Amino acid sequence: MMRDAGSRMDAASEIMQRTAHGATQYNQRMPESVFPEATKANYDKYQAASKAFHTARAQRDRISDEQIRRQPTQQTERSKTFVNSFGEATKREITNQTYTRAQKRISRAVLRNMGH
Repeated sequence: MMRDAGSRMDAASEIMQRTAHGATQYNQRMPESVFPEATKANYDKYQAASKAFHTARAQRDRISDEQIRRQPTQQTERSKTFVNSFGEATKREITNQTYTRAQKRISRAVLRNMGH
């Protein structure tokens, strides 16, 4: 179902790309003698493709939302209390790669000393 909506979006997108310039020129009332692609047919094709694209996108988004709703909610892992260099306890996650690597190395060393 999701692939079907995606393929319909792709097809509509191609039509929109081909006819967008002509549709814009027609909508701005440019003369067809100067802009041969500024025709009512191109404008109508663009409008139909645009409507099909938006319908397919809405269907895809609805399916995606249903799939997300069906997935079990992830339990967030309990964060450890961290004591920073000022001696303050915080639960803020440390995102520095050097710190993360050092923590892993230290925990491995501790486990190795415990015989694991």
